[in-house]
Amino acid sequence: MSILIREYRETDRDGVRKICADTAHKRYTVKPKLRDIMCNMYVDYYIEKEPQNVIVAVEEDTGYVCGYIVCSTDAELFINSQKKIYTPMIKKKKWYLGVFNGICANVSHKLDGKYGGGFHINIATDRQGEKLGPKLLTAMGLHLKERGVKYMYLVTQNRKTRGYGFYTHYGFKEVKRYFLGSLALVFDLENIEEKKNKYLSY
Repeated sequence: MSILIREYRETDRDGVRKICADTAHKRYTVKPKLRDIMCNMYVDYYIEKEPQNVIVAVEEDTGYVCGYIVCSTDAELFINSQKKIYTPMIKKKKWYLGVFNGICANVSHKLDGKYGGGFHINIATDRQGEKLGPKLLTAMGLHLKERGVKYMYLVTQNRKTRGYGFYTHYGFKEVKRYFLGSLALVFDLENIEEKKNKYLSY
């Protein structure tokens, strides 16, 4: 099945949210309320406030969403939306992780001031292992560079996660360490063209 990497469309919304909910912690993937909260926390801001910075991997024939990458290039909009819309929304649902969401927003905001494009990437459980991650990363990197962004970054839990190995293998570098071992990883978009030749050349 041919996979297309393209810009997000409104018709992709349900597919993106399903991946987000399906791949959350096992405790949170069963109850509809908890699935919705996971989406409030991790993807709704991007698809509602910065959809121009969302890229998806879809089956070309069926439109099935296999993965996505979301990014914020507007630190002020991101932090204000988290504080005024999404964190209060989660708290109204009586969910304590709304506090965690606020912490993440503050961490990302501090990094945005120096590095620009903070992102989050996710692949459908039935499509993992197909190297969609590097393709989505590369597509987002090219998208950001075209808009004058010099770096893309993320905060990961610690060096022991599978994600840490994936990102450092791609070329991300550690720039900061936070409480509980969390790490900020940054990729210099000056190097994105070589990734294009490796992952997006056909």
